[in-house]
Amino acid sequence: MLKIKGIYQLPEEEDGFRILIDESWPENLSREEAQVDLWLKDISPPDPDQEGDMMGSADVRGENPGELWRRTAIKLIRATEKEKGTVTFVCSTLQSIKQLQF
Repeated sequence: MLKIKGIYQLPEEEDGFRILIDESWPENLSREEAQVDLWLKDISPPDPDQEGDMMGSADVRGENPGELWRRTAIKLIRATEKEKGTVTFVCSTLQSIKQLQF
């Protein structure tokens, strides 16, 4: 099972394996309070301020970085879910949460 919630929401036992997907550690939150099992800063969603640039650029296969990010994140999410059972992805911004809904 996959869950998505804000990092500032209270951790629950039902969250299972908690993965933080923000590039930087959330402000005013200790590692103990966050109860994060893994911090994957490298799969954080693209910066919304760069979205215009990203939509116009493409890699050598003709894919834009935003789509590459999305496909990579989904593969990682599915593999982690299969291995760990319940996985909760936590992040500090609504933008991050919206981009993980699939």
